[in-house]
Amino acid sequence: MRLPIYIPFAWPRPLWLLALTAFLALHGGAAGAQAFDRQAENQRYRQWLVDFKQDLERLRQSPDPGNADVDSLFARTLVPGSRATQLARELATAPGGTTSGEIHFVGIQRIFLAILSDSVVAGDGGIYPETQAAYRKDALRVRYLHVDGGGRLEPYFNDPEAFKPYRLPETGALERNAYPFLLFEDRDGTLRLGGVSKEFWELVRFMDALQPA
Repeated sequence: MRLPIYIPFAWPRPLWLLALTAFLALHGGAAGAQAFDRQAENQRYRQWLVDFKQDLERLRQSPDPGNADVDSLFARTLVPGSRATQLARELATAPGGTTSGEIHFVGIQRIFLAILSDSVVAGDGGIYPETQAAYRKDALRVRYLHVDGGGRLEPYFNDPEAFKPYRLPETGALERNAYPFLLFEDRDGTLRLGGVSKEFWELVRFMDALQPA
């Protein structure tokens, strides 16, 4: 039987977030530091996450989450009409935590939020080259997210089918199958989520699968 998932992750969050942000700042080098301020981006990301959690809770408490006006409820945190709005609706209607015997299954929404909470903005991948006409109206920027996972994500990151190989791309470069990322609109200094990459969502599904079958 596989081991249950534990939320939150093992390290005290402020400690490892501070240490990892400092490490990534050194990793980026002087040129990258001038082009991409990781400390400032992480501060903006944390504020977005606080607001997003509040908006998601309001959606969950609405009389009919499946048919709620997501664009209106998430006006400050999600790009209207984006892939992220559909994801928010699916999360709000997903089954919550359940208990079987002494084992508690936390549910996909809680796993997703926990991973967002334990993520650190690691780099910038430039403007996402949207190929679908319905979404081309939005200029979304790639933000690579590092997730530690207490070592439990190593099998996913080392999977040659998922990452070819796992690595943080250079600043301003978008590379698929390299690193988990989210898509954000950056307008007037405020972030709004526009999409979740396959690389990031498969990470969520991997953590969900670590719960006992």
